[in-house]
Amino acid sequence: MRAIRLISATLSVALVLGLNTAQVSSAVTESAKESLISSLVTSAQTAQQSYGVPASVSIAQAMVNTDWGTSALASSAKNYYNARCAALLTEWGFNDLAVKQVGKRYILGAEAAASNPNPTAFDCSELTQWLYSRSGNTLTDLAAAQYDATYKVTSTPKVGDMVFLRNNPARSNGIGHVAVITKKLAKGDWQIIEARGSKYGVVKTTLSYWKKRSYFAGVRRYAKLNLGGVAGVLLASSLSSYQNGCVSITTNGTTTKYRNYTSASNSLLDHAATVSASSAYAGVRAVMNNTSAYIDAIAGAESATPAAYAAAIRSVISTYNLSKYDEAPLNIVLESGAKGAKVTALQQLVAASVSGTKITGSYDSATVAAVKTYQSSKSLTADGQAGPKTITSLMATLSQGSTGTKVSALKTLLSFAGYTTTDGTTLDATTVASLKSFQSKVGISATGTTTKDTWSRLFMLLETASTPSISGTAMAGKTLTAQVGAWGPGSIDLTFQWYRNGTAIGGATASTYSLGLADIGQVVSVHVTGSRATYTTMARSSASSATIQPGWIRTGKATISGTARRGRTLKAYPGSWSPWPKLNYQWYRNGKVISGARSSKYKLINADRGKTVMVKVTGTKAGYATVVKSASKKVSKR
Repeated sequence: MRAIRLISATLSVALVLGLNTAQVSSAVTESAKESLISSLVTSAQTAQQSYGVPASVSIAQAMVNTDWGTSALASSAKNYYNARCAALLTEWGFNDLAVKQVGKRYILGAEAAASNPNPTAFDCSELTQWLYSRSGNTLTDLAAAQYDATYKVTSTPKVGDMVFLRNNPARSNGIGHVAVITKKLAKGDWQIIEARGSKYGVVKTTLSYWKKRSYFAGVRRYAKLNLGGVAGVLLASSLSSYQNGCVSITTNGTTTKYRNYTSASNSLLDHAATVSASSAYAGVRAVMNNTSAYIDAIAGAESATPAAYAAAIRSVISTYNLSKYDEAPLNIVLESGAKGAKVTALQQLVAASVSGTKITGSYDSATVAAVKTYQSSKSLTADGQAGPKTITSLMATLSQGSTGTKVSALKTLLSFAGYTTTDGTTLDATTVASLKSFQSKVGISATGTTTKDTWSRLFMLLETASTPSISGTAMAGKTLTAQVGAWGPGSIDLTFQWYRNGTAIGGATASTYSLGLADIGQVVSVHVTGSRATYTTMARSSASSATIQPGWIRTGKATISGTARRGRTLKAYPGSWSPWPKLNYQWYRNGKVISGARSSKYKLINADRGKTVMVKVTGTKAGYATVVKSASKKVSKR
């Protein structure tokens, strides 16, 4: 069993997973196995809804890792993923945690408990209180109370400092709004994260912007704030909300502190939270929608023997039919002010039940009214917001030949996902083919019939406002850059793949691509894939570049030195060239080639008298356009 060290991007912690692929212990009865599985189902499904990790895989991993709960660590600490104690949250980790909240809703009075690792909404003081609490720092609620608990910063700000606005600039206090500094930016500015209001939600801004606001009340510091400077320092206590302290286990003379849990469920939830946030799992999150691909990815990230470990997971899932517990995440809320394809699809779904529903793509007052009418008809809370319960109730089973506005909704979402559809309200063969392709891509059985999982994954598509584009000069030796546009909500993992004439270029997986010899005469494009835990992966491709041209060699002026008289030798000087190419020379007499005169030097003969002698200097270099420079001299008649 080999330990793999992972660094959590959210907690900036050292998390070590020592995963094994041992055979299931024959000492564990089938009854005990079924009981253990049952005890984890609810938390596994909660983890899937909150973090995107497939419930079946979470359960199977726990069984494989601990030999069905019989390992020493599972028995002594309910630790089913061999997770070590957390490290102190660093300034970088604090910023990363804050940035991951960007895009979430603002609700006045929203409660975000420290034990909840993924709240859906904040108000201004709840955001700062939650960020402090999740980093192991207790902070009071309410902006005014937080102002009173801090002191004025008169020197350079630092990560974790808070900024305040007054209700009225004429009053000495009257604090009404708070935000937190999370990162130092270029040119001396500082990044701020704030829950600004119901119109904006959680957003990024800057200290320079805050200082210009008329109600600005200053930067203040909480004396008890404690952020670590180095990730990976093990502590005696834990910052994980799922954890109950640590336990020390000695193996082969080495003592290690592991996370202690009160239940296997908490161990499962803690692991899922780490997978959803750690930079080490970015590649895993990219395939989180597809269970089979996810198994291979998680095995590669966590096991020294990925193939055997993946096989063991699949065996447990198959033997105990764990796939029946998988539920595609659906945790978005569409509400007043929202715009886009998802709103259009919602309106089309509602229109099937509420006559007169307008299809505008904008969640306006008319949409709020239509949703309320629909909710009332289904005995749902008539708040005009389309959350998971409302969206789920609107889902319909559609197959080829189905008609109506719900088919239009399906086409709207498939088109948004980048698939081909047709006009009209009939589910035709073209759209069915696209539906099957989408289902296969996200790991759903490609039946061509919509299921709850199909609708959920369509509504949980990431948002991207534009098609990627390519900037830079289409010339060998130059570098192209992918311009990705806006992706959301919040922080998105982006991966890149460059293509030459539609074929993937091996190893070209960065946001930039340096053009080489193989690209000359070809066109290049880039494929951008965005992923975030619980959301359905979205992919977009740029248009092709212009045809890649050879590079240009920069040159100076060519000259000829020497006396232009019979019997004298002239010498050609090519001038400056960059990059330096291979140079070839050819001398001419009155525009005609002088046979054999291919050196940088040429001795004038009787035939040259009174003629004009010219030299052409030709520069050639692989990947660059050929350049010819010339110089000439009139030869004396004497």
